[in-house]
Amino acid sequence: MASRAIKALRLYGVIDLDTSDVKLLEADDVSLVSYRDLAAVVAPAAYVRVKPDDADLQNYLHVIDSLSAQGPVVPAPPGTVFRDESVLARWLDVHYAKLHEAMGLIEQRTDGRPPYEYVRMELGG
Repeated sequence: MASRAIKALRLYGVIDLDTSDVKLLEADDVSLVSYRDLAAVVAPAAYVRVKPDDADLQNYLHVIDSLSAQGPVVPAPPGTVFRDESVLARWLDVHYAKLHEAMGLIEQRTDGRPPYEYVRMELGG
């Protein structure tokens, strides 16, 4: 019996659906999984546990930087993968209020540092 590869989703972060730019998403090879007024920014991934390497972290920063230029982003830890869209949609439902709260806090930050700065520190930049 041949094993079938599961098409999972790598989560970059969650944004307000109204701030998404479809052209930017196409350029970064990511898509959206929407739930109410929130959207999870995702890309296809293998459903396996792996530690992100430097290239993965650079890609993560590129996508998150592009999105945060348009509005607040609640970043996911690098390497976060969901089994499929239905599991991700359920997660968005369960955490809907907290995600909105986090988005508001990120939007109000005045220190100039993005909430994912720890990734840059890990890369030494």
